[in-house]
Amino acid sequence: ERTALSFAAAQLEKARAEIAGLPHGEQVMRLRQCRSIAMTEIARVRKETAMRKLPAAIEQIHEVLGNVEKIVVFAWHHDIHDGLKAAFAKVSVSLDGRTDIAQRQAAVDAFQQSRGTRVFIGGIRSAGLGLTLTAASVVVFVELDWTPAAMMQAEDRLHRIGQHNPVLVQHLVIDGSIDAKMAKN
Repeated sequence: ERTALSFAAAQLEKARAEIAGLPHGEQVMRLRQCRSIAMTEIARVRKETAMRKLPAAIEQIHEVLGNVEKIVVFAWHHDIHDGLKAAFAKVSVSLDGRTDIAQRQAAVDAFQQSRGTRVFIGGIRSAGLGLTLTAASVVVFVELDWTPAAMMQAEDRLHRIGQHNPVLVQHLVIDGSIDAKMAKN
């Protein structure tokens, strides 16, 4: 991961040096191309990081479930979301950008009302706004969002009227990873 980020930074610096003498419009166009390449690389690294930590995240969620009745879990990538759904298939509901409107409220209702539904798996953006998930007092972020406000909105799904317990928020990160760098900011 560090090598990929270092490579992207080196490529960007090389491009800056190459365009130094070009007209302004050409410089802007070239830098935009480089930015696009860098963002694509960063997205790849983020997904790889998430895939590497998925088994440990599943283990952590099982451990938390040993101590609490219900838990809310947020992820970003569909592959991570699907891995979590598979791991907790018998005790979970999920909601992400692929969930149709009719199923959204059904998932929330099942989580809020059914004792057998112990895990709510949601997309940070698609389930992180406008829902009430007060049946849980623990929220785990398997992946982080670039925008701190989106993370806070997702956390606030548990901090709603009807919440009677303190809410514990866990961000799962790998030391030295892109997630760790995002968490510091």
